[in-house]
Amino acid sequence: MSKIDDLCADLRAETDKIWLDEPDEIRAMRLGIFESDAGSYGQYFSNLVFVNGDMRALSTWITPAIVLRAASDDRFTLDQCKDVFAWTNLVNVDFLAYCGFVKFGEFIHRIVDAFDEISSKEEFDRVLAEWYAYANRMYLWVHHSFPWGLGTAYPKPSAEDLEFMQEARTSKSVAGYFDKYGTGLVSFADTEGE
Repeated sequence: MSKIDDLCADLRAETDKIWLDEPDEIRAMRLGIFESDAGSYGQYFSNLVFVNGDMRALSTWITPAIVLRAASDDRFTLDQCKDVFAWTNLVNVDFLAYCGFVKFGEFIHRIVDAFDEISSKEEFDRVLAEWYAYANRMYLWVHHSFPWGLGTAYPKPSAEDLEFMQEARTSKSVAGYFDKYGTGLVSFADTEGE
């Protein structure tokens, strides 16, 4: 069996394994377990944000759009397509591996390591099809487990809220109160310790 056959079989097996069952990497991320201790200031929410963004770009958005478009365009050679794949994936997968997505990173490195055996765009497409099926499924798990409910803490203000905010921001009622009644509490607090 060739390196390409092994790689495609491994990608397909991993995709099948995680199709309906939460991958260990996702479970660890969801529970805040980061072997590398990734995360700043004693929190891991930033890891969730970056993992979501990087994996989305690599699996469903930027990378597939660029790589698949180049692979189907006669103006791009096979070697150019391989370069584009490597350039758009290698940096980001190292961060994802740092966040616990080691298998995800290893698959990218295995694809790049197998470039010498890929001699046609058809073979490259075969590998890409298996890779993007796996990567897309991984991203669906990331997306599914992201704590989207936290967004309710940041509601968009309505037009009425914005009007009220403007009025409240320029209100002089607090200053008017103290102009009228003085600053007795402030004076009392200043003299309490005497």
